[in-house]
Amino acid sequence: MAEGKIPRSELEALARQAYDWLKKRRSKREISVFEVLMKIKGYKWGDKELKELKDEDLFFFEDTLLEMIEEENEYVADFSAYENQCVGMPYSIPFVFRKKA
Repeated sequence: MAEGKIPRSELEALARQAYDWLKKRRSKREISVFEVLMKIKGYKWGDKELKELKDEDLFFFEDTLLEMIEEENEYVADFSAYENQCVGMPYSIPFVFRKKA
């Protein structure tokens, strides 16, 4: 995969921050990985920085965040409401972040 605009080390730190934010959020409402990144970075729709993000960065951020969730094994990112559907880029598919059953 090609290198994106944001350094991998920064994306890994952002994924850790996103995971911590999700654990504190405690909401049962759907959110996408892209929306989580927007929240922790303080982006608003139309921001120049948001428009400049590369797919490579978003895919890496998503992979890193989901791996953290899986490895800790306490929470789950539940994408089941959209299983077998084509709803957009993987980082924009909504999920419910919840305690593992």
